[in-house]
Amino acid sequence: MYASAYCPAKRSTVLELMSTPEAAASAILRIPSVRTPPELGVSRVNWRSGDPALFQAAKEALAADLPDAEIRALLNLLEPDESAAISVSDARGLPRSWGRVPRTYLRFTADRSIPPALQDLMIREADELTPDNRFRVRSIAAPHIGPRDPAVLADELERVARLQG
Repeated sequence: MYASAYCPAKRSTVLELMSTPEAAASAILRIPSVRTPPELGVSRVNWRSGDPALFQAAKEALAADLPDAEIRALLNLLEPDESAAISVSDARGLPRSWGRVPRTYLRFTADRSIPPALQDLMIREADELTPDNRFRVRSIAAPHIGPRDPAVLADELERVARLQG
């Protein structure tokens, strides 16, 4: 199951996906990173920064409708470093393996990090790669961090389990 997640199929990397016109509206592109020596092999964001611009960009990208206090609590949970290899490594699903696994895509319609247009592109390209095993797609009115009511996500997970069970 993909919950408003990256799913490279035709394009091999997250960087390629984020370079598409469908990704141009992504608010995540406005989150400033911290210059980091390349030998560390990480992309770094200071989520605990006092910079109001970073806070606003993060709020927009993750859940613009949440109160500021909830966004600050969320940011305190995030790690500053992510492997720099993630965005440039070939992450395509292969038709002979990944392409045989039944899959569901939970499309978050209010996601400003992975905009719905980019989600639709990834779904379409994955379906083109494996036309006999297309995504089951469910749309949920939720920002990038998911629905505010955890029961909504739990219901979707149960629905997927029933479909696959």
